[in-house]
Amino acid sequence: MRALFRFALIVIAASISACASPDVDTKAPTFNETTYTADLNDCRGGTALGVTLHGLGAAVIGSAYGVTYGAYHGAFAGNSKEGAAIGAVLGSVVGVVAGAYEPFKKKDEEVAACLSGKGYSVQS
Repeated sequence: MRALFRFALIVIAASISACASPDVDTKAPTFNETTYTADLNDCRGGTALGVTLHGLGAAVIGSAYGVTYGAYHGAFAGNSKEGAAIGAVLGSVVGVVAGAYEPFKKKDEEVAACLSGKGYSVQS
């Protein structure tokens, strides 16, 4: 059970780090680190921590749905309390990942488009 919890934390951390920032050409002659940092925060709608915390709301909702769905089906498919517990844990992990993926992906695309609109060379 602890191994599964650790795995879930690793998956969540990987999902969060994926939204760090788009790949911008820092070798361009007009690139300025200070201006870029300000523009990146502006395009994100705040600091990385604030955006991440906002995006985790969808992960929490996905997790809650996964717990409910997993426990329900685990109880009936496994016909036991253990089946319900296993279903709840697995459903929660899947729900966190599924709930967080789309909002983070959409936010990354929005940030990349915003930075591109500000004149940065965003690489895909």
